[in-house]
Amino acid sequence: MAMGAPRQQVVLATLLLCANHLAATDYLVECAWWQEPPPSATVNVRGHIAGLRRLLRDAGEPEDRLTTHSGGYALRVEAGELDLSTFMEELRLGDEALAQGTIAEAAEHFTAALQVWRGRPLEGLSLGVPLRAELERLGELRLLAIERYAQTQLDLGQPDTLIPELQALTTQHPFRERLWELLIKALHRTGRQAEALATYTRVRRILAEELGVDPMEQLRQLEEKILRGDSGLGAPANPVETVPACQAPLPGFRAKRVAFPGGLG
Repeated sequence: MAMGAPRQQVVLATLLLCANHLAATDYLVECAWWQEPPPSATVNVRGHIAGLRRLLRDAGEPEDRLTTHSGGYALRVEAGELDLSTFMEELRLGDEALAQGTIAEAAEHFTAALQVWRGRPLEGLSLGVPLRAELERLGELRLLAIERYAQTQLDLGQPDTLIPELQALTTQHPFRERLWELLIKALHRTGRQAEALATYTRVRRILAEELGVDPMEQLRQLEEKILRGDSGLGAPANPVETVPACQAPLPGFRAKRVAFPGGLG
């Protein structure tokens, strides 16, 4: 489906992020105009909605795909149509499997979640504050999925495969202590205790020099356990909860987690 002006693409992206929820007109304006919106912004949004309806109709989509409601618009999507809905569902199933203690099943779900993540969502679009914040939230969810996956691999006795990626991730996210914790555990479980302790010293120095803080208690205890030779270095994962950046589900719409089209990310 060929898209039109950049702001029309932002309107569509916002509708998809609010899939099956009401996206208020004011919110669409705020997302589409990252600078001061013009007086005609609301009218322009209506024009973009009309254009999207034509594109959907030309693509053979039913009329109720994009509907108008008091105060805004809603785009209906079905399960499995958007990559991020698949990502969120696999992440949820992985958390459920972890809670039930079925680690191998959890690892499969986290692997499936990460496999549908292709590039950075909304790449190439000019985004206002609301969607930039949404990108940060989605990036956080991806990191959580990586951490969940890494923990399951540790629990399944496969730490050696994790070390290169975790080393790269701690370079990209030097203040994310959970990644350092997983890297230290992986090094320890492959018999590289000296390197594990040196890694703890490195993260402690980074946090002190850059943020003026000590490592979190869990990370400090990890160093102590390694020094004592304690093998019980696992850590429980907390389930992920998400809230769409829009209003409540509309009557007749099935509530869904935030979803995003793979074609735009």
